[in-house]
Amino acid sequence: MNQQEIKEWYDRVCALLEQQRVLDALDKIAAVASQKGNTGHLAKVDELRFTYGNMLSYTIKGVSDPQREQIYNHLLVSVYELADKLKMHLLAKSGTNIEAIRQDLERNMRQSSEDMAESLMGLSFDHELDEMLRSTVLFDDETESETAIHHRKAIIRAFQLLWLTAKLTEDDAERVIRIFGSSSIPWYEKSMMVSALTLGMLRCFDYRKMEILIRLYHDDDPRISQRALVGLIIAMGIYDKRIMLYPALMERLLLLRGNDRFAAEAESVIIQLIRSKDTEKITRKFREEIIPDVIRFNQELNEKLNLDKLMSPEEFQDKNPDWEKYFDNQPGLVQKLEDLTNMQMEGADVFLGAFSMLKNFPFFSELPNWFMPFYKEHHAVVRALRNEEASFRNILSEGIEKSVFMCNSDKFSFILNISGMPEAQKNMMQQMLAAESEQYDELLSEELNDPYLRNKRLVIHYIQDLYRFFRLHPLRYEIGDIFAFPLEVHLTSVFGLLVEDLSRYREIASFYFDHDHYDEALRIYQLLEKSGESFAELYEKSGYCHQQKGDYREAIACYRKADLFDTNRAWLLGKISQCHLKMNDTRSALDTYLELDSLEPDNLKTAAAIGTCYLNLNEPEKALDYFYRIEFADQGSARGMRPVAWCLLLLGRTDEAAPYYAQLLAMEPNAYDYMNAGHLAFCKGDREQAADYYISSVKMRYGDIRSFLKGFVSDKHILISCGVDKNEIPLMIDYVRFRVGTDK
Repeated sequence: MNQQEIKEWYDRVCALLEQQRVLDALDKIAAVASQKGNTGHLAKVDELRFTYGNMLSYTIKGVSDPQREQIYNHLLVSVYELADKLKMHLLAKSGTNIEAIRQDLERNMRQSSEDMAESLMGLSFDHELDEMLRSTVLFDDETESETAIHHRKAIIRAFQLLWLTAKLTEDDAERVIRIFGSSSIPWYEKSMMVSALTLGMLRCFDYRKMEILIRLYHDDDPRISQRALVGLIIAMGIYDKRIMLYPALMERLLLLRGNDRFAAEAESVIIQLIRSKDTEKITRKFREEIIPDVIRFNQELNEKLNLDKLMSPEEFQDKNPDWEKYFDNQPGLVQKLEDLTNMQMEGADVFLGAFSMLKNFPFFSELPNWFMPFYKEHHAVVRALRNEEASFRNILSEGIEKSVFMCNSDKFSFILNISGMPEAQKNMMQQMLAAESEQYDELLSEELNDPYLRNKRLVIHYIQDLYRFFRLHPLRYEIGDIFAFPLEVHLTSVFGLLVEDLSRYREIASFYFDHDHYDEALRIYQLLEKSGESFAELYEKSGYCHQQKGDYREAIACYRKADLFDTNRAWLLGKISQCHLKMNDTRSALDTYLELDSLEPDNLKTAAAIGTCYLNLNEPEKALDYFYRIEFADQGSARGMRPVAWCLLLLGRTDEAAPYYAQLLAMEPNAYDYMNAGHLAFCKGDREQAADYYISSVKMRYGDIRSFLKGFVSDKHILISCGVDKNEIPLMIDYVRFRVGTDK
């Protein structure tokens, strides 16, 4: 089986277990175990099947057993664990790059430790790491000394073990906890290790890794705790039903119930995960809209303002008075740049496109480095800047470290790319960072005074780091992509037990709604309604979501519920009318628009909608009253005259319609103005004039005779009702076609 086949099989087994179809899940496991000759797994399948059969028999016989639920859950856990073992066994033979890394690691560890276990099922650390754990002195050697290199290798091995070991034993878990409690291992390496735990959880469910993440969420260092929280939230989104089967794990999690800090920070993580879904859209907008506009703007500005002369040394301090005026003429570009800045301030990932090509440095060939927090003393940073002047080196490294806009991964990319920059660009960068230093200090000071803001920023940067790893790393196709999952953690059973404050759900729903994710927003609104929530905005937004999805009947039902609150009635009635029109229920739409008209009698859009409904219901005389209202308010405009003229023509009042069409043709007539003027002339017996107008209509359609004929034929009944001989109509059509063909 290849990796994709293994994944599909495993996902199917888990889906069956979530549906409590235990026998089907065991059959799936047995089928694959039999094909691959895994007799040990087959024996376990038989054992579990026997246990399950006994439980079923006792249940059917009515034997009372107060521990039945506990036994059943334990059985489910055992089946899950068996599926995990078989999955890992299959992956070991799949020949993937990740398995090659795991096997190399296992081989190297065996060479350095004679009593090493035969596999990585038991976590064992090497001598260097043991020495670190015994030490009480913080290791911060960023040189290329032999000791520093040994240390880094040990940390990388520890990362790989945490990632690639499927299940931690109890002793393993204690050793991992010692790593995070050690005073000799710096915060940035511990932070990196948190990512190893998260990656390990994605590879294979391990309740001990989950317990460690819960413990680390309570760490005093937010740089560790917030990363642990992100891992915890992701695991909850993927393994919801499975987590519920572990009483000890749930006991730890339930300690977070009613914890306001956890609820607020979990909401922040969820919103940032949602925001990441728009990263590709933002990158595409930046690449396809903003950059071309900026380039075009620069070229036009250079031509218009003669920038070469303007920026000559003697005139360097002078400001061009045309600048402000010229920017005023570029409202689209200015608005796009403002939108981008606002999105960035809120936490949107606007730099992916710029930095995605800068992940090929040797630094990123070590997988753990994708998760390394940026700090200016890092040996790769020091090495990259060693040939730069001291002043530039200090300003740059400190400025990048303080930057609140770049994630850690991009900060490393930026620094590693410095050596290839022209001097002029470096000077500009130095000036920019020096100018922004005060602003960064202000933002960082604000975050220090508000732990929530600080933690939010840490989460934003970390999730952006994760996004780059899962979307750009060479192993991404083997590891999988968490950002391709729905990850609607707020809808999981576990999250529902931990966060009971419905305001958190409302905030998440609003974020979905404001960013046009209507399916997801609607699911939360429906959850809120089931929870007993009832307020106008809930039903308004639910209705709007249904409307955007094309569920117009459901949308109307929600809008009617909102209308019971007697707020925002005009908006609601407008939406209800739109839904009726989409359902081709013109009469109901008209009734609703009439209700709206009684609320806002001066609203011309409503009058136009009512008139259009009457026309669609073949009641032009009633429509005319509303179109007259528009014409009176907007006298002399084509917009006001056009529907009046059409109604008069429908009613056969050709003498009244004539001056309207004369005025329309004297303005900027469209193809339909010429066609309708032709109808009028035809009805009045002026066939030659009618033909000329019809030919003009075809020309306004760029010679598209099919489009003209479609409109003409649909109006045939109007011509006949106005007295045109029906036998002359095909002759007129052929004459127009003949003339158009001849004119070509």
